[in-house]
Amino acid sequence: MNAPPDPVAETVRPSALHVRLGLVALGLLCLALSWIAAWLRPDQADVFSLWAMIGLGLAAIPVLIDSLTSLKADGFEATKYYMDQFVALAILACFATGQYATGTIVAAILIVGQILEEHTTLGVEEAVKSLTRLSRVKARRLSSSASAEELIDAAQLRPGDRVRVLPGDTIPADGKITAGSTTLDQASITGESLPVDAEPGAAIYAGTTNLTGAIEFTVGQTGRDTVIGRVTQIVEEAKTSRAPVMRLIDDYTRYYMPLVLIVAGFVLFFTHDVSRAISVIIVAMPCAFVLASPSAMVAALAVASRLGILVKSSRFFEAAQSIDTVVFDKTGTLTTGQLRVLGVQPAAGLAEADVLACAAALEAHSTHPVARAVVAEAHRRGLAFDRSPQIQEVAGHGVRGGELAAGRRSWIESLGVAVPADAVDVPNASTLFLARRGEFAGVILLADAMRAETRAAADSLRALGIGNFVMLTGDRAAVAAGIAAEAGITRFRADCLPAQKLEEVRALKAAGHRVLVVGDGVNDAPALAAGDLGVAMGALGSDVAVKTADVALMGNDLRHLPRFIALSDRTLRIINQNLLWGLAFIALFVALSALGFVSPITAAVLHEFSAFFVIFNSARLLRFDEHAG
Repeated sequence: MNAPPDPVAETVRPSALHVRLGLVALGLLCLALSWIAAWLRPDQADVFSLWAMIGLGLAAIPVLIDSLTSLKADGFEATKYYMDQFVALAILACFATGQYATGTIVAAILIVGQILEEHTTLGVEEAVKSLTRLSRVKARRLSSSASAEELIDAAQLRPGDRVRVLPGDTIPADGKITAGSTTLDQASITGESLPVDAEPGAAIYAGTTNLTGAIEFTVGQTGRDTVIGRVTQIVEEAKTSRAPVMRLIDDYTRYYMPLVLIVAGFVLFFTHDVSRAISVIIVAMPCAFVLASPSAMVAALAVASRLGILVKSSRFFEAAQSIDTVVFDKTGTLTTGQLRVLGVQPAAGLAEADVLACAAALEAHSTHPVARAVVAEAHRRGLAFDRSPQIQEVAGHGVRGGELAAGRRSWIESLGVAVPADAVDVPNASTLFLARRGEFAGVILLADAMRAETRAAADSLRALGIGNFVMLTGDRAAVAAGIAAEAGITRFRADCLPAQKLEEVRALKAAGHRVLVVGDGVNDAPALAAGDLGVAMGALGSDVAVKTADVALMGNDLRHLPRFIALSDRTLRIINQNLLWGLAFIALFVALSALGFVSPITAAVLHEFSAFFVIFNSARLLRFDEHAG
């Protein structure tokens, strides 16, 4: 993870900026004095020439320092300072030919332009940094008796503190509600506009907004350990990552300067005009190329964060463009994952309550959706059951403890239990088979509702050119067929264990498909990691989802998936536009400079125009329609 912001560095940056501006101002002042001296004492050419030379030397100092710094820099920083090498060449050429006034003005225009470029780019990054400010709020910490409250910075909170939150307040830390009920706006994290209800026992997250009631909660995580803290760290890391197109630009930039010097040499050879050669060097600075990709990627990260889409590296925007196949998990992805018990079919001689109570005793230790549904139904019916003291959970198969076992039919039968062929008479229900003392005890029938937005998300993906969908589920074929038909998915594979889902993804990739895998980030971790792009659903508060997937949808709205694909497409188109226009500008300006239509001073202005064009073109991404896709 990135180190915390260095307060010293934050104070040094403005100081360095002031030094650069100060040197430029002194250089322009010396240039003005040279002009005054030339007007007052036209016969003393050496005096005003000396003032002009001093002005050029002062203005050139920041450029020369940055040029020397570039010799030790790596990665994007090296490419950034690489621009100063062009400026240094132009200034040195002006110095060598005695064009002090021209060199000073060129240096001033380019330095001021670079500062404006940095501030404009920082304006784009500000949308990303707004995540950090969500956790920089005040908190009402309660005393041990809850009789008094103290207003403090959220950074001073510690796990175990009790905090009161009033309507309109921003939640200052992650935790659980202990008193009161309210409605929360989680759009800052999940991107979903609909508020959610929260009652005692519900988890709440820093950066979300309390809308209605007053609540009290106990702090669980603070600062960088909160969900918004981890998201911010990942987004910051994504900003520094290098997409393939960015690395390609950097590689070719290394060969760019020799080419420019050759062109400038030809211009000087055939025209014998140093000013033309200097203009060629200035307008050929590849600033537009260098900014083409990073400025667009930072804007895309800002938009994705606003939508509740956590992208762990900028290269995943590019990877999304080649996707032709989407593999969906069923439970928790296409469906809500909130199973409910439809009914219980006990074996002969047993009552429904006995079967449900035995299953609940086993499943009480598990967080699987099936287990939660069984336990919830047992509580709803008022059944008493004791948790099995020792259980063994076999991933993808079932759970057993003592004389009880519950799970898949095939697994129960592998334990030597004879299951009647007609044990299930509801074809479209999920099933949990129960065995007691080595004998079949009954079946619990469960159902899961499909998400309301699933069909719309699939249609949007088709509109984006992705038409190959596969659903992988551990459920029975009859249940899988019903969900697949409702979602508009023609191909599915049922009764899949995690290892079989992994095999299916690998088979699709071996067949030449570019595969995007969507799952819940827990049971689907192997498949998510194996896909060309892994997307985890409902990652709010889930460390597993955030760590496993390449992209995490913080909410449960599946429509964020086509929005991410559409955003990726828009980002790559913006980058291509930046590169095309940058190339066109440089080619045109070099030609005009070689023909003598552009002076060095005009060349500096034209160069800054091309750089600003790229930055503002990238900033158009910030207006990306959240309903796209």
